Amino acid sequence: MPKYLDPKILSKIKSMELRARLVVEGTLVGLHKSPHHGFSVDFTSHRPYMPGDEIRRIDWKVYGRTDRYYLKQFEEETNLRAYIILDGSKSMSYKSNTISKFEYASYLAASFAYLLINQKDAVSLTIFDKIIRTYIPPSTTRANLSLVLDTLDNAKPHGETRMSTVLEELSAKIKRRGLIILLSDLCDDEDRVIHALRSFRAKKNEVLVFHILDDQELKFNFEENVVARDLETHEELPINPKDLRDAYLSEIEKFINTYKRELRSSRIDYLLIPTSSPLEKSLTTYLAKRKLWRF
Repeated sequence: MPKYLDPKILSKIKSMELRARLVVEGTLVGLHKSPHHGFSVDFTSHRPYMPGDEIRRIDWKVYGRTDRYYLKQFEEETNLRAYIILDGSKSMSYKSNTISKFEYASYLAASFAYLLINQKDAVSLTIFDKIIRTYIPPSTTRANLSLVLDTLDNAKPHGETRMSTVLEELSAKIKRRGLIILLSDLCDDEDRVIHALRSFRAKKNEVLVFHILDDQELKFNFEENVVARDLETHEELPINPKDLRDAYLSEIEKFINTYKRELRSSRIDYLLIPTSSPLEKSLTTYLAKRKLWRF
């Protein structure tokens, strides 16, 4: 892993745009195919004909020159709309090492925004806890990228989670299908969250869920007696980790497998990411999916 992509180093860099550029450009080194798959590099206002498209939209002049079928597209149709949804609840502030779940998710959100806008795609950012705290409408402009990155730079996690309510509100708000990118620890009622995410798929959106957890949440490697404190409700409970480890690991595995099974069965991409994982691995997974995108 290139050392400049180490989250420990990225966490010390102040500029969110610089962090995003390092991750994105580091990931793209050596890639020869554009991730903006499905659009013609020769005709910026056209796209290839696909079975099921309306024949009346074929540009016959282009066909006469190329002997290939292309559809006329308006400006607004040529760009993907990507909605980045970032969990800003207090549980995301947890960290057992040098980077919190919220910081990691913010770096990833910044990287996606930087990449997408440089591909001429429109990007929206939502930050939520029990309500939508921030909503930036989708836009392809550099000014929008600056607004998204500045917002991420200044955001802090706080409040309790009401993810399902927020997702339902966003689903009603989003009128045109696009790409939904959820960055969260998914610490909420699984059934309600899964139901809300399925509402995006019902409207033919592509949905990517990045499940971000701290290493200690996954491994529970505490040795001494500790006081467990709920970051959202502030409730405290003294525990002996050795007595609880087996039961905890069983529950966290069940928690993860529920999301993995139910989301993938609904054709929602699910990726579990420990905060120790290199950022470019998460971005590479996105790029692989993006190459298969058909708008």
